[in-house]
Amino acid sequence: MFTSMGFGVYFFFASLMILSVIFVFFLIPETKGIPLESMDRLFELPPRKAHGVVLEELQRMEEEFRANADGAGISVAKENVEYVEKV
Repeated sequence: MFTSMGFGVYFFFASLMILSVIFVFFLIPETKGIPLESMDRLFELPPRKAHGVVLEELQRMEEEFRANADGAGISVAKENVEYVEKV
C-alpha cells in the first residue's frame, strides 16, 4: 500500500479519522451519568435525544421511589432524609 500510494496512505487514514469523528458525534449517544442498567434503553432511542430522555426517566423513577419510601417507615423530605421508627 505504501509503495503504490505513497503519501496517499496518510490522506486515506486521515479521511477515515475525520469520518469516525463525524460518526461518533452524530450516531453514538452520550453515556455520561447513565447507569449500566439503562444502557439498553439509551441505545433504543434516537442518538441526539436519548441522553435527555433517559435522564428524565431516571429522575422520574427516583422521585417515585422516594415517594413510595414513605410506606416503608422512612420519611423523605426534599432538603433532608429523616428516619422514623415504625410503632
